[in-house]
Amino acid sequence: MKTKVFIDGHSGTTGLRIYERLAERQDIEVLQISEALRKEPSEVKKYMAAADIAFLCLPDQAAIEAVSLAAETKVRIIDTSTAHRTAPDWVYGFPELSQIQAQRIAKSDRVGNPGCHASGVIAGVQPLTSAGILPPDYPLVCFSLTGYSGGGKKMISQYETAKTDDLLAPRQYGLGQTHKHLKEIVAICGLSQKPVFSPIVDDYYCGMEVTVPLFTALLKGKPTLQTVWETLAAHYEGCAFVHVRPLGEDKGGFLAANDMSGRDDLEIFVTGNDERVLVTSVFDNLGKGASGAAIQNMNLMLGLDPKTGLNVGE
Repeated sequence: MKTKVFIDGHSGTTGLRIYERLAERQDIEVLQISEALRKEPSEVKKYMAAADIAFLCLPDQAAIEAVSLAAETKVRIIDTSTAHRTAPDWVYGFPELSQIQAQRIAKSDRVGNPGCHASGVIAGVQPLTSAGILPPDYPLVCFSLTGYSGGGKKMISQYETAKTDDLLAPRQYGLGQTHKHLKEIVAICGLSQKPVFSPIVDDYYCGMEVTVPLFTALLKGKPTLQTVWETLAAHYEGCAFVHVRPLGEDKGGFLAANDMSGRDDLEIFVTGNDERVLVTSVFDNLGKGASGAAIQNMNLMLGLDPKTGLNVGE
């Protein structure tokens, strides 16, 4: 029997990507609501009740309202908005945190899919805080370079039509230090304060590169570059979705933010020296940063191989 899936908000970038991937699978039946009725609460509730899994690809408030419509149904929900990522009774959908986290996702009926920028930071930082190397009060700084697809339909249209000169260069944003992904970064990494976060959008479609610089003198035990790398490599050993590249590998001196475009896994590079370390996550903001992660979580919830229907390298 096919698993019935409902995508609430299927017209957005993440929803479309999920739909395209699931439409090719023989084990999934995607329930399609008509465009005219997709914002009608009674109709949405009917589809929620008919589905085994529902993906919410909506703004935060709309996602909260959609969850309330599902209250009397048995549907299991994966929310791609920021509304429930740190909410009580919801499980954060980053299985690579630990084997226990993957098991929690598999058993949960409510999973909050991670944010794209947050995924890059958490992938590089959480294993270090978990191991006790990076103190909770470390003055963390994070830089994130992303393609314009992460900005949704409006931004995609700006970049792909008659764009102005300012769109031809990288643009820093989130200057007020209130980016919506900060909350989950602090919570999941166990930090005692928010990091300084500098996201940058550039003139290419998809791909993301998140860098966290570290001063080893401020880390516990003043670890070497080798120790930082070994800690990350041990944490992700045997992991299908996160690959720690050999120590010092830097793709010939340049790391391209779109190098993992079209993929659903993530690569971590550890470079620098024993005084100053760069931990860089490279992945597709629409893959492991959004729809790919959502489908990975769905696969876990259904008891399937988490790689099913996804593009994952060795």
